[in-house]
Amino acid sequence: MAVGLFFASGVDKIAHYADNVQLMATNNVPAFFLPLVILLEVGGGIAIALGFLTRFTSVFMAVFSVVAGFLFYQGYSHAHLMVWLKNISCAAGFLLLCLNGSGKWSIDHLIQRRFARA
Repeated sequence: MAVGLFFASGVDKIAHYADNVQLMATNNVPAFFLPLVILLEVGGGIAIALGFLTRFTSVFMAVFSVVAGFLFYQGYSHAHLMVWLKNISCAAGFLLLCLNGSGKWSIDHLIQRRFARA
């Protein structure tokens, strides 16, 4: 679920690139980070969905979730609290995925099995 959420968010950032640059400027975040964020959300979402470099990517997604929560949802409002809690929940899920790995139906598992035979 979190993977789909981040993938869709990355695609939306591509579609509304200028709006996101402006939002980042409002929060004192340099605009050069936006392509990296898009790469992480779209590329990381696809990688985790396929089970490719799952543990590695999950760490970055967890850190990104927490950092984005602190950078973009400052101040108290109910909406900010809900989005911040969503980010923290996603970070926890990514950390669990990092600890447990991607499972038997993943590219990581296929690669691991292939090298175990060699």
